[in-house]
Amino acid sequence: MKQRIITGIFIFLFTVPFVIFGTYSFAVFVLLLLVAGVYEFLHIKKDTPIYIYILSFILGYLIIFDLPFFEKSFDFSSGLLTNYHLNLYYLLALLVVFSLTIIDKGNTPFSAIYYMLVTFYLAIGLKGMLFLRSQGESINDGTILFGYVILVTCLTDIFAYFGGMTCYKLLGEEKVHKLAPKISPKKTIEGALIGTIIATTLGTVFAILVFRHTSLVVYPFYYYIIISLALAIFGQIGDLLLSINKRHFGVKDYSNLLPGHGGVLDRIDSLLLNSLVATILICLL
Repeated sequence: MKQRIITGIFIFLFTVPFVIFGTYSFAVFVLLLLVAGVYEFLHIKKDTPIYIYILSFILGYLIIFDLPFFEKSFDFSSGLLTNYHLNLYYLLALLVVFSLTIIDKGNTPFSAIYYMLVTFYLAIGLKGMLFLRSQGESINDGTILFGYVILVTCLTDIFAYFGGMTCYKLLGEEKVHKLAPKISPKKTIEGALIGTIIATTLGTVFAILVFRHTSLVVYPFYYYIIISLALAIFGQIGDLLLSINKRHFGVKDYSNLLPGHGGVLDRIDSLLLNSLVATILICLL
């Protein structure tokens, strides 16, 4: 527990400057997350050749930063739905990875699909983070918006954990309802509901009180309920998705990069999907 707390403090102190000093500093942070994420996704599949690491990083970089084919490459605020160029990069990925199944006898169609999907998932999640951080006219507006997404994500995780533990003690292990026993044996439906309700409530209150003091779009209160509820739900789905991947490869953590916490992907599993969900909702509303 002591090691986990110390590492948590280090993560906080390391991350905060990148977030608060502006979009370009955050872009550097996103690039670091891309490097770590690509490594961890491919490292757990132990037979991954080195050139796949390189190609995956290049593909992820192109998806996130829209380079080198398009103008206004660093206009991060353009959004997922208006400037994502997914068709070109997805086609490029398909051509590359399936060509490798023919050229490299050690590569299989399953491996090729895995390389493509995890890189794609990681990149669009990180691009969502960059989009959120770039919103607003003031340098602080993007920090507040991204902080809101982090807040709802963390509150869901915290209260789902403590809510589940409380239900274990009050009802007994035989009476609680497991959420996904084959994926994450300790998670309960009761804990998930408690985390969802509390995170939705507190996230909505935060948005109502804080967003009106920024240049961000101010929505009616029920919009914030919808967004907070979506983040609370999809954050847990994002956690389970990356847990399924770990279970498939028989590993507990994606790496040991963060002592007491596992790997980088173990820390941003919920945030990856939530950043994408928040970005889509903002673009649609």
